[in-house]
Amino acid sequence: MFHTLRARPHARALLLLLSSIAWPALLLAAAPQAPEPEWTPSPDGQWLHQRSTGLVWQRCVVGMHWTGKDCAGQPLWADHLQASAHARQRAKADGRPWRLPHLKELQQLARLGAQKTPPSLLPASGEGWVWTATIPIEVRSVNPYSYGNVMNGVTGQNVSQMKFLHAWVVNTATGETRDDVLKRTPMFVRLVRKSDEP
Repeated sequence: MFHTLRARPHARALLLLLSSIAWPALLLAAAPQAPEPEWTPSPDGQWLHQRSTGLVWQRCVVGMHWTGKDCAGQPLWADHLQASAHARQRAKADGRPWRLPHLKELQQLARLGAQKTPPSLLPASGEGWVWTATIPIEVRSVNPYSYGNVMNGVTGQNVSQMKFLHAWVVNTATGETRDDVLKRTPMFVRLVRKSDEP
């Protein structure tokens, strides 16, 4: 019993020592960590990586390159067929799956462009209407008895066929979208791919 009573002060001292070490460590572990940024540029600045989707974007539209402060060069104006062909050629040349972005993906990039918070991750040069890989599939119903439709020869069938002549575009300066742009119209081209990192 005497040894038990004598050991208690040492146990208390040991307990105080451990708590003085453990509490700061626990507080540091519990401290909120700064969240990882959603968008980060590549070391050379040519690409932007989007953390939540794992997508890698060209920072500048096709035909332009990042100078360290802005995009320079002559942007490529291409119709939808040419833009799709360019994406396939780039994928083959680089050995990476470059493609045209889908509508929702390009809208996220447009929101980044609209932030305009310095330093701007998405430069203003080269902003404008950009092709997407998304084709409109909703077809409006057509009243076959409407005088205007009868006079213009508009039917449900040819409206459906007309929709396949259009594609969605996104204005990266404003975030505005349209699904009524003819595929033969020249627009900017911006490519995207999945990140090489898991």
